[in-house]
Amino acid sequence: MRKYYLGERFPLKFLVHSTTGDPFRVLSASWELERYGKPESSGKCEITTDEEGNIYLSMTLEPKQAGGYTLEISFTIGECVIKRKVKFAVDL
Repeated sequence: MRKYYLGERFPLKFLVHSTTGDPFRVLSASWELERYGKPESSGKCEITTDEEGNIYLSMTLEPKQAGGYTLEISFTIGECVIKRKVKFAVDL
């Protein structure tokens, strides 16, 4: 589990790729940050593509308290809504 410290503001960037190699487009993406299962903040992801065609979802987080967090990222490809969760801790 990744550890951060209270007061840090940090950017995160997630690579989205096809497991089959087929081309795709991310139509929308958002994130929600939860502390012990209770929502603390949320927002829309920035969707970018690099010169090699890799698709990234970016966001900046600033947890408000120490403790265990779960970041849930939701994104839409075609008719599918895909969700991924990442857990991390914030220390004093």
